[in-house]
Amino acid sequence: MVMSAIVAYRRRSGWRESDAAFVGRAATHHQCSISVRSPIGNRDDDDLDRPRGGVPDRRRRGFVLRTSDRWVGGVIRDRWPRGTAPVRQDSTVTQRSGSPQSGTGAATAPESPENIGTVAVVGRGRLGSVLVEALQGGGLVVSGPHGRGYSGEREDAIVLLCVPDAAITSAAALICKGPLVGHCSGATGLASIAPHRGFSIHPVMTFTARTGPAALTATPAAVAGTDGPALDVARSLAVRLGMRPFTVAEPDRPAYHAATAMAANFLVTLESAAGTLIRTAGVDPKVLLPLAHAALDNWGEQGAAALTGPVSRGDQGVVKSHRQALTGRTPELLPMFDALVAATQRLAQSRIDKTRFTVGTRTMLVVNTVSALRRALKAHGARSIGFVPTMGALHQGHLELLRRAREDNDLVVLSVFVNPAQFNDPADLAAYPRTDAQDRAHAETAGVDIYFAPTADVVYPPTFTATVALAGPIVQTFEGAHRGSGHFHGVTTVVTKLLMMIRPDRAYFGQKDAQQLRVVQALVADLDIEVQIVPVPTVREPDGLAMSSRNVRLTPESRSMALGLHQALVTGRAAFELGETAESIVASAARILDDYSIVPEYLAVVDGNDFRQILGKPAGRAVLIVAAMVGRIRLIDNVVLQ
Repeated sequence: MVMSAIVAYRRRSGWRESDAAFVGRAATHHQCSISVRSPIGNRDDDDLDRPRGGVPDRRRRGFVLRTSDRWVGGVIRDRWPRGTAPVRQDSTVTQRSGSPQSGTGAATAPESPENIGTVAVVGRGRLGSVLVEALQGGGLVVSGPHGRGYSGEREDAIVLLCVPDAAITSAAALICKGPLVGHCSGATGLASIAPHRGFSIHPVMTFTARTGPAALTATPAAVAGTDGPALDVARSLAVRLGMRPFTVAEPDRPAYHAATAMAANFLVTLESAAGTLIRTAGVDPKVLLPLAHAALDNWGEQGAAALTGPVSRGDQGVVKSHRQALTGRTPELLPMFDALVAATQRLAQSRIDKTRFTVGTRTMLVVNTVSALRRALKAHGARSIGFVPTMGALHQGHLELLRRAREDNDLVVLSVFVNPAQFNDPADLAAYPRTDAQDRAHAETAGVDIYFAPTADVVYPPTFTATVALAGPIVQTFEGAHRGSGHFHGVTTVVTKLLMMIRPDRAYFGQKDAQQLRVVQALVADLDIEVQIVPVPTVREPDGLAMSSRNVRLTPESRSMALGLHQALVTGRAAFELGETAESIVASAARILDDYSIVPEYLAVVDGNDFRQILGKPAGRAVLIVAAMVGRIRLIDNVVLQ
């Protein structure tokens, strides 16, 4: 298949060898021919740098590769149906093929998202320019961006105002009767465009000089409409732009926009304060970036359960030392610090309160035998049972499993059993942390009803001879290969026994042990065991390290090295999002591991269903997995690519 393409490239920046290599690789990979021209028509290149007020326009740097059905601008994604992409010619747009424009009579507002018609964009700032390019990429006929005095043309079906909030009402008043009028503000209501029918579409993101159309991909967008058809058009436009629309009602708009300000603007204020403080220690504030990114990722996956640190742990000594440091170095930050400590304490307490068992005044029951376990289950007579199997040394990852189980079920059973059958190294088994008293305290706080802590001779009595074993690559590759065939045999045997003892409705497993999770899912399916296996996302430390019972055995030096595992996965995922092959994804991740002096036991892109290694372009459910000895401790981690 041969596709035509246009590369818009800022000539003044010079054609660097790295740029040429990228474009050449993209052309080969996507089987397209490439030509170079200025970004808009044949305007002089100096004009591109100074579009308004003599201010250099940095957004023209770099290049964008357009093909007939894909857009490559750092991220590759589907954009428009073959043969229907509009081509910009100075300030007008022509259609390559498809339904021709009528050319006579005024256009009317579209009544269905399938028949949007011509979109006129008003506002020559960054947002207007980005939306013009993105709407063209979505297969729409677009005019503009126009200046704020624009009043509309006969062919306009939609006029989209990309102007400051204070200018929306005056800009809308100039628009002629007929087209739908939309604006891109999150704060301003639809009354601002009266008497027009219309909508608002607010991308939940920040636009900077470097923001391009590709940044809209998968971005949430708040939409609202003066009526049902207008709202449908807003949703359709958002989808054409590659965004994920959600509806915000007019009465809810102030609360919605306040939340976006807290999540973006206030976050910048908070990070600036942290930067001010860390500078007093002679440290570059940029070292905080990976920590901030990891904390946001964890919050996105886990919500309040991602909260960690001295305040949430109740470590008053550390909090006091922090406050003393601010008093001596940045006293102006004390009011913010005190307010944040108080808010964090409230959040931590509310998280604990939500996980407590609130029906009656029952106390957690500790049992050690199968017969006692079954008597306890029968006595409870619960309508639903949630089960969390562990090997003890409970941490926040386990507590997240228990939180989910507590939310979903009437009764929660926790098992703590260090299973000797799944260890291939006796020294590893002997060194595995055992913290029974601490585990019981954590379990009771999390609302566990039955704490099942059997000994090895209870699970495997002298007369025990059975083994439950799966076959195939799911148990033979990676963890199965490195830990021996007996590892997963031990896992499937003990899980089968525990499920038969407890007969839960749901059992909860963390996604950090991705291969084990898939083995358990296959086990339950193969043996027709009536239980729902609930995967729970990996819980991470603020710096990204996956929580594990083994982390307590890391030396300070090894703990710092271990961060390379997560950084490698993040780098690999970024390579995947750029459309790289599995081989390139692994190579990118391997370079990060090498930077941290980590030699992996394995690093691969695998099929998430059978754990066969993937070569070439990942398809289906792909997972990037890694295992390595960090110091003397073996750690594993993974990230789902798609």
